[in-house]
Parts: sequence; C-alpha cells; structure tokens
Amino acid sequence: MSIHLAPTVLLLVSAAVVLLVALGLVLKGRSVRRTAAGFRERAVTTRATVTALEAKDLSFGTEPDTRYFARVSFVPAGAGEPVDALTLTDLPTPPPRVGEEIEVAYDPEHPERVDVAATEGRAEGAGRTWFVLASLLGLVALGIAAAWLVLVLVVWTS
Repeated sequence: MSIHLAPTVLLLVSAAVVLLVALGLVLKGRSVRRTAAGFRERAVTTRATVTALEAKDLSFGTEPDTRYFARVSFVPAGAGEPVDALTLTDLPTPPPRVGEEIEVAYDPEHPERVDVAATEGRAEGAGRTWFVLASLLGLVALGIAAAWLVLVLVVWTS
C-alpha cells in the first residue's frame, strides 16, 4: 500500500479548511443569537401605528412564501419626536392594515430597531441560517475525508 502525497494533502487540507469555515459559521450564528437575546432583554414594549406594509417574497423550493413587514411610527419613552422604522421580523398572519396599532418592542438605545411584540418567543430562531449552513459544510468536510479514506482503502491498496 502506498499513500500518494499530493492527493492526500489536497483532500485533507480541503476538509480542514471546509471544517474551519463551518466553525466560523457556527460562531457567527451564536453571535446573531446572542444579539437577538440581548435585544429581547433590553426591549421596551409600546403601541405603534402601522404606516405601510412591505411584502417580501421568500422562495423555498417551488413554493413562494410572502412575508409582510410593517413600517411603524411610535414615540419612544422620553422622546418628543416619533420614530419611523421597519420591523425586524415579519408580521403574524393576517397582517394588520395600514393605520392600525400593533404592539412592538424597541431597543431604547437604538429606537429604530423595532420588532413585532407577537414574535417575542422567536429569538431561538435567530442565527438558524448560519447553523444550517455550518451543518451542510460539516457534511461536505466529512464527505471529503471519506473520499480520501476510500482512496486509501480501495484504490491505493490494489
């Protein structure tokens, strides 16, 4: 049995690089999740008037999925001027109409960061995209390592 140096280095270094990128994505996901949890801890709830609805089409596979985000206007506690902001999360269905009031949570340090109060328990979903991408890259790294192992055990032993 002879192990070929160039393919071995190429495959194992590639697997390590892909695994490091996956680790970076996990760290990014944790950062996003911590930011969302911090927002929830600081958030102050208030009533805001919906001034506009913005539809965003998300497509997963062949089925389009339209989500609605509200542009709202409210006066933060201790401020005299109203804040006009787009919510960070989509609205529960059915979305409210323009002119209706909804309950929102905002960051008192950055009042333009507004979330729909009805989504308060959804902070655990923050960072999920990063975690899914990291998982997929982890599988790719395992696939590369498995390809090297197949080369060692099957191809190079004959």
